[in-house]
Amino acid sequence: MDSILEKEEKFHDEWAKSVNIDNILVDEYFESCTTPENKYLIKKIGNIKGKKLLEIGCGLGEASVYFAKQGAEVTATDISGEMLNVALELAKKHNVEIKTLKSTSDKIEVKDESFDIVYAGNLLHHVDIDKTLKEVHRILRGGGGYFYQ
Repeated sequence: MDSILEKEEKFHDEWAKSVNIDNILVDEYFESCTTPENKYLIKKIGNIKGKKLLEIGCGLGEASVYFAKQGAEVTATDISGEMLNVALELAKKHNVEIKTLKSTSDKIEVKDESFDIVYAGNLLHHVDIDKTLKEVHRILRGGGGYFYQ
């Protein structure tokens, strides 16, 4: 499994190095007519202002930045340090702050029940689902919710 994770990290590090943040559409990712799944998600989550939100596998950071723009306290995780750098750049461009944490989805170094919401979009085909969901349940506060697509 470690060699698979190393390949994933290397692939995503290289991808991140080729990205122009001016081409990353944050609001459109959630609000355009071609993203009904994200519109549904936003409706289900409701007001996130002041909530602690963890994104697992943040990639370029579109979702993390969008949620921060909505007032959430966001921590973005990814296996790729370069993707985390892009996410931080994107947050700066949009005048919001996010925290980042380099991590796999099944071993996230945070305290139990640290987050109100955990978001993982376009991630589950990359990970061990059972281990990841076990970790999600560990870090969610009682009564929290999680969504994945």
